Amino acid sequence: MKRKPTTPPSHRSRPAEPPFLVGRSPGVSDEVFEQFMRSVEAFESAPLTTLSRLLIRDGIQLPPPNSFTEETVHDKLWEVIRAMARHRNFLYSTDHLSDLELYTQLWEETLNNPFEEITPDMGDSAWNIDLTSDGSEESTNLWLDDETDEATRQAWLKQFPEDQLPEPAKPPHDRDRHLPQR
Repeated sequence: MKRKPTTPPSHRSRPAEPPFLVGRSPGVSDEVFEQFMRSVEAFESAPLTTLSRLLIRDGIQLPPPNSFTEETVHDKLWEVIRAMARHRNFLYSTDHLSDLELYTQLWEETLNNPFEEITPDMGDSAWNIDLTSDGSEESTNLWLDDETDEATRQAWLKQFPEDQLPEPAKPPHDRDRHLPQR
């Protein structure tokens, strides 16, 4: 899964990328453009951290997944999800995972990935964490199978007519519609 920034990515964490070039769309006012550029500057100079550091700093305990069962992890999972949202990190495409599987995914990977901390001077910036966007065929099929509506599936097929779409299935869990939104 990849974080999808709503502001341009930092080149500090991906030095092989070419420099970020800023273009200006027609009709964008000077004020909006200047605000955007301040946001980019703030993002580029933001400290790298991890969500686990931020949550622990907030007083949230992060026990290992093996200390829970499927029946006991629910409250801790939602405490973590709400705390992530307070730090402007929002989850998407989680309905294919049970509560314990999601907590495990967060604990083992997501909470420990370095990222630029969203600070107040970044405006409305946020990190969107889509758990089916790592680019693998498995994740794409999960997204097409469990996480999309028929219109999205048909648009995909129009763009990639050689692909075989998995049969649509009802996701095994119903969490995404309850997740905090930006």
